Amino acid sequence: MSRSNRQSDCQKPEEATRLVLPAGTPDWITPELIEATVCTWQPYYKTPLTVDDAIEIIRSAGLLFDALSTDRKA
Repeated sequence: MSRSNRQSDCQKPEEATRLVLPAGTPDWITPELIEATVCTWQPYYKTPLTVDDAIEIIRSAGLLFDALSTDRKA
């Protein structure tokens, strides 16, 4: 998908400063990380991303990183 429609900077909505993380969210996922994730990925989605969407994206990226960085000896 083209980045030509991507905004040069992300406008944070007012509610972003009051972001409450759902119960069970890992400690390493911060409100700031969620905001950055939404800001980065929102241009590629037609519908607005939710906090749960951002958490899923972050966790999936973490799982991918773990899989790629694990030494898999047969």
